[in-house]
Amino acid sequence: MSTPRTPASTLPEHALRLHELDEAWRAPSAGERLDRIRRAAPQLRERILASGRAVGVRTFDLTELPYPTAFAFSGAAASPIPYVVMTNRMNVVQFATADGAMKTLLFNPTDVPRSAETPFFARLRGRLGERLSRRLTTMLKRPSATEHLVTLGLRPDDVDYIAFDHLHTQDLRGHLGVKAGADDRGRAPIEAVFRRAKLLVWGPELDIFQTLHPLQRPWYVADGVRGVPRDRLVVCDGDVLLGKGVALVRTPGHTVGNWSLVVNTDTGVWAVSENGVACDSYAPAASRIPGVRRYAEREGVEVVLNSNTLEGRNEQYTSMVLEKALVDRSRDAPEFYQHLSSSELTATPLTPGLSPTHRFGGIESGEIRLR
Repeated sequence: MSTPRTPASTLPEHALRLHELDEAWRAPSAGERLDRIRRAAPQLRERILASGRAVGVRTFDLTELPYPTAFAFSGAAASPIPYVVMTNRMNVVQFATADGAMKTLLFNPTDVPRSAETPFFARLRGRLGERLSRRLTTMLKRPSATEHLVTLGLRPDDVDYIAFDHLHTQDLRGHLGVKAGADDRGRAPIEAVFRRAKLLVWGPELDIFQTLHPLQRPWYVADGVRGVPRDRLVVCDGDVLLGKGVALVRTPGHTVGNWSLVVNTDTGVWAVSENGVACDSYAPAASRIPGVRRYAEREGVEVVLNSNTLEGRNEQYTSMVLEKALVDRSRDAPEFYQHLSSSELTATPLTPGLSPTHRFGGIESGEIRLR
């Protein structure tokens, strides 16, 4: 394909590479990596806290989607209902750099129409049929990422960066554009919606698109980065402090190149990823979802994975423990951690017994400033 293999890191000048967890991730065994991550995580947390606080954060719903119950809680949920409903969300994050410049990041701004062509979900619609597919979700017409921006007084050209916790289901061509002749399949050019924005991506995740493994094919849009200009990609080689109070931290396992947004806000530190689908995933002992607490007690685990893929099950567990160590506890429900699932389990009458014990819904902090 036309996307090059990962080059050396191309960090923005204002960003800093964070090294607190490097040695921990290099440990030779999964158990040792977990132990070292536990010990090193407080140092990374303090580094992010000391950098300052994000200027503003807002969360917006993009779409609802059906999702197999067995994937959502690693088979732990004791329910005959085969599907849960999740709400996919985007976060708008504004932060200041060390020299006082203001930057705007969109985290997980899924292009919903293009994402719908992900093989797994396309096949799922075929199996369920259009009528049942519509019943499993609210099917409300949600505003797009750009329409949400307008409500904040922002335009697409105000966006400096976009990033995703991982690139399952993502098609970046509409966001970043494809120049005429850049697509080696001879397709027409695509005009970028975000003409100034660059994609921040951890190198191993971008490398996946070179050749998809058969077990990866259901979850990736194979052409999702085909023909995207190289100068639109900012390829990182580890944890990154983007600016005051905002970091992208490696959390491998769900995919090899998974990372999490970690942001210091008015309500403390939050992490955003899809490693877990609900607050229950990070505090199963406090879960009221039938079967989840019992599963955690029986297996002796402290987190319950979102397990639609098993690229690195041990690493995903460690990554979720890392997220817990970086964030604060919820002020409203202190038994739970401030992890916002990028696709969060959603209560609906169609899935009784499968509602989250506590729902975050989003992050609202500070103010979003106009250019």
